[in-house]
Amino acid sequence: MAAIRTNLDKSPFLKRKLGDLPTRPGVYLYRDKEGALLYVGKAKVLRNRVRSYFQSKQLDAKTRRLVARIWDLEFIVCETELEALVLENNLIKEHFPPFNILLRDDKTYPFVKLTKEPFPKVFVTRKVLKDKAWYFGPFFPASTAYKAAELVERFFQIRDCDIEIDGKRGRACMKYQLHRCTAPCIGAVSHEAYGEQAKEAKLFLEGKRDELKARLEAAMWAASEVDAFEQAAHHRDTLDQLDAWFSRQKAAVADQEDMDIFGAAVLDGRACVHRVLMRGGRMLDRREFVLEDCEAFDGEALGQVLQRVYAEEAPPGRLLLELEPAEPDLLREWLGQARGGKVAFVIPQKGQKLDLLTMAQENARLALERKFEPAKLNEAVLSGLQAFLGLARLPRHIECFDISHGQGREVVASCVVFKDGFPDKGSYRRFKMSNEQNDDFANMREAVFRRYKRVKDEARGFPDLILIDGGLGQLHAAEAALADLDLMDLERASLAKKEELVIRPGAPEPLRIPKSSPVLQLLQRVRDEAHRFAITYHRKLRERRTLQTELTKIPGVGAATAKKLLAVFGSVEAVRTADESALQSAVGSAAKKVVAWRSR
Repeated sequence: MAAIRTNLDKSPFLKRKLGDLPTRPGVYLYRDKEGALLYVGKAKVLRNRVRSYFQSKQLDAKTRRLVARIWDLEFIVCETELEALVLENNLIKEHFPPFNILLRDDKTYPFVKLTKEPFPKVFVTRKVLKDKAWYFGPFFPASTAYKAAELVERFFQIRDCDIEIDGKRGRACMKYQLHRCTAPCIGAVSHEAYGEQAKEAKLFLEGKRDELKARLEAAMWAASEVDAFEQAAHHRDTLDQLDAWFSRQKAAVADQEDMDIFGAAVLDGRACVHRVLMRGGRMLDRREFVLEDCEAFDGEALGQVLQRVYAEEAPPGRLLLELEPAEPDLLREWLGQARGGKVAFVIPQKGQKLDLLTMAQENARLALERKFEPAKLNEAVLSGLQAFLGLARLPRHIECFDISHGQGREVVASCVVFKDGFPDKGSYRRFKMSNEQNDDFANMREAVFRRYKRVKDEARGFPDLILIDGGLGQLHAAEAALADLDLMDLERASLAKKEELVIRPGAPEPLRIPKSSPVLQLLQRVRDEAHRFAITYHRKLRERRTLQTELTKIPGVGAATAKKLLAVFGSVEAVRTADESALQSAVGSAAKKVVAWRSR
């Protein structure tokens, strides 16, 4: 175990404050030398807990890094440990300290919002506000939210517009004709009737199928008894569609209880926690959270995850867990207060609940492999690229060329290098063309020739694939350069921007790779990087020319002042037309020299 570095002998505050710690419950805050908050923790006994960081030799890597940065500490005494837990959560939500476990979801999943107003409306949003509206979700995948909102319109004819509802509008929109809205804007539906529609929509979004079906069946029979057969048919069709929707979207289980399931997996210092939400015995949603710097998913990590999750929402009555969280009694008490009732921790050993937990753990593992083992994923993508292009070997080494210029001025080329699917920025090369000309084909030929003449002269390794940014003309120009060097055995292709077609020498027609394919996405990533590298160099040369030929010719204005003028005004032309007061604000007394130059 490596020695633990601390700032006890350097900080003027730390050692003294460690000696003054009380033996009461509370919250402690660690800060670095600049005063930035590093970590917030709670303790049953502040003195024992805080001192343990500096006395224990059995700290994990993340905690050792934290201790090495602690320069100062603060503490807040609380009456009870539960009060300290609540305060800890509030401080973490307010400040997001980097060494606390912060749940990072790789996406912001959408919610379906049903507003609370006389004539509610429904729409999809990614922001949850404290506006007393109903939010349903989050939905995974995101497309499910839009489908749910569309079904609310179709089944219950709830509006999605932003217009003011006063019943005085002259005519309704097309959705009224399509039976997607009952048009409260023109007074076509009463407040009471629309309220019933909204109640049914809310039941649908809550997943309360049985209660909703009972309401719809009652409405269907009531309509048929008064010979409102069209309305009765609408209720009947809605019932049929609802059955199809619920059976497709929700997995039923025998136990009709509300529960959340948490399964985790750890890979290369990262953990993924997969949360499954079961309501009324049906799987309604799932979410994945990523924990950085997590060497092992233990009770301490699980406890912090549960605190972060349920600081934002009330928990269900039962949590299926793979292990017991740290301080389970305290956590149960806190969760019970948030729920307004008891919360049970269940660690299943067999049966259906164990199957559900195993499913959550498997999804967590797959998510980690998908997100954080890019080497494996890239191997598969490179194999796919080899198959698509018919290459002789796996394209582990790819080089891509692009040309950038401004109407024939500052003509440059870039060559970027990707190895095993990752950019190798140390191997990037850029070229300033020997003859500035607005001829992409000639420029591409020169860039490819210069690159591989040097590689050939130095007897270095050639790429497995040369990718050209452009169409058939650019590819032919590159091939001409390779022919001059007697390197026509190198694999090559071009990627045309307009339709993202891949052109291969001798192929009867361009290859059209599906847009969703990771193979095309890799080619696009390589091509876009070449474009970025080329245009960055072009802009640098253009800025250098602009500075040297325009602003730096002003008597008394140097390169630093000229650069400041360009940073503020964006161009030489904008400097010519700027107010003197704006110039003075940007460059002070040098403004008079600029004004004198403009007036010549």
